[in-house]
Amino acid sequence: MARSSAKLFAWLQGADFYKDLHSKAMVGLPSGKDRTWLDFGCGPGLFTRLAATEGYSAIGIDRDPSMIREAKKIAKSESSSAVFVNGDVYQNWPQGADVVSASSLLAVLDDKVGGFQALLKAAIPGGLVLIVEPTDQMSTQAVEVLIGKGLHDERINGLRTWARARQGSAVDPEIFKAVGVQPLSFTPLLDGLVGAWLFQR
Repeated sequence: MARSSAKLFAWLQGADFYKDLHSKAMVGLPSGKDRTWLDFGCGPGLFTRLAATEGYSAIGIDRDPSMIREAKKIAKSESSSAVFVNGDVYQNWPQGADVVSASSLLAVLDDKVGGFQALLKAAIPGGLVLIVEPTDQMSTQAVEVLIGKGLHDERINGLRTWARARQGSAVDPEIFKAVGVQPLSFTPLLDGLVGAWLFQR
């Protein structure tokens, strides 16, 4: 089951709409030269590989060994410098990183506030934390409206599946306030169905 999930997520991450929204979430970040990036809940590693492409020393972290195997396989096929390891956001990452990211991770954590605090802790002082999550606008109906506006992708059914899985379970931005941190910026993506929050530790 875990292996099939890794294949499914790799297929979704290969969709143009998915790659595009993550690329747009990175706009405005500092140059990756001589900087580090930790990507938690990396799955098959798209975000990590995008960071590596931008020059970051990028490490993807996931607790599911099948996701890490898939991420390594894809990285090798793309000659990516991204590195992938088993682990989770609650471990102690003493080195810290210039940028810490999490895409569709908080939505699946039981303790979202604790998860967000752990992400902040993984960044160096002054470092950035980039959260990408579906918003409360994500729904199957909203996806069909977006498709009707002309969004075409050969993997469009992946967006429908993502909407079914996430509608009604979007991360409430109030959790950020609970930690006492205000975002530096918020970027609506995919017609507002997804959002990118950028924080500074």
